[in-house]
Amino acid sequence: MPNKSTVTFINTSAEVKKTLEGLSKTALRASGKVIRKKLRENIPTRSKRFKNHIGSWAMINRATGQPTLQIGFYSWQKVRKKGKQPSHASPHWVEFGTRPHSIPNSGAKGRFMAYDDNVFGFRVSHPGQQATHTLRDTVQNNIVEIRAAQEQYLAEITKTIEEAKAKVYNGEDTDEDD
Repeated sequence: MPNKSTVTFINTSAEVKKTLEGLSKTALRASGKVIRKKLRENIPTRSKRFKNHIGSWAMINRATGQPTLQIGFYSWQKVRKKGKQPSHASPHWVEFGTRPHSIPNSGAKGRFMAYDDNVFGFRVSHPGQQATHTLRDTVQNNIVEIRAAQEQYLAEITKTIEEAKAKVYNGEDTDEDD
């Protein structure tokens, strides 16, 4: 019975790494684009400026080589640096909600709100806000579309790996002296 052996192609050259990293990040960016579009559609209408906070980041972990996609909300500082109008509320508050709380004297002269010597309050009781879980639900509900966006690039990665495997010589070398 012939001896069957499996050959695994492992190439750690800079060119191969760069190609696979590029294709991986491109696949992740494609799925990030799908999610960002869906998020913009699902943002609550009362918070229109949250559309400016939506972002995604594709990166490669240099220690493991694992490509990663992060989807989330930019801070108001980052949104302002990009020249867009930030939201007045934190995206974290909309996603995860807030508990009922009291907002103490934060205005001028210890008054919360004043207009023409009329003081409207020294303290405001905020009723809290229910969580919407927009980000989490959008990702979970659109996982099929995310994978579909990645399929084209994953096929290219597989093709590149197969081409590299084909270049590996699996024969037997013999040396003969004359």
